[in-house]
Amino acid sequence: MPVVWNDDKVWFDESLKLAQICHDVAALQTSNHNVLLLSHFEATLSQLAASLNAKGIRYERFASLNPTDLCRHSSAGVWLGSARAFRVTQDLTPGSASAFLEVLVAEHHPLQSEDQEIADAAQKLSCNSHLCFYFSLDDPLMQYFGNESIKALFERLGIDKSECISHHLINSAIRAAQEKIERKVGKGVPTYSVEDWFKYNLPGKRP
Repeated sequence: MPVVWNDDKVWFDESLKLAQICHDVAALQTSNHNVLLLSHFEATLSQLAASLNAKGIRYERFASLNPTDLCRHSSAGVWLGSARAFRVTQDLTPGSASAFLEVLVAEHHPLQSEDQEIADAAQKLSCNSHLCFYFSLDDPLMQYFGNESIKALFERLGIDKSECISHHLINSAIRAAQEKIERKVGKGVPTYSVEDWFKYNLPGKRP
């Protein structure tokens, strides 16, 4: 079924990003939308779980459940899980074409191919879906290639740090950083956190 890949939602720092994710999940739940919240790294999953719990947002863990089962879910549900568990699912079964699933990804992976696998999996769903990535300017991916110039630019423009600063300039910088890293690293070694990913896959070049 068609998937709409929305522009990234970008924030100045990680705490603002996590707060907005919780806000958006709660709003979607109130609107009776099913939500699948994913992350590439287990450390981020732990942060998301703590943030959802702090806001009193009920959720279920998504692991081996067929994503199409989420398409068939009749009431607003929230699932939290690993991006890897989502994208390796095979043989998706028919669901309702009228159903809808919001797929929110709490971070970009340093490798663009890892993000693309999420988009490819969403495309295979048996229901319509929206896909949106959340990102912060203090993410190690941006720190690796220097984010101070981008932060300084938005500060000069008088952008409120509490507001979403999604912009094609940031999207382009993210993609460029991912492409450079992928050329250097190739597949990469899976790790617990994005900080560890840079430590073990790009030693000596920490963010």
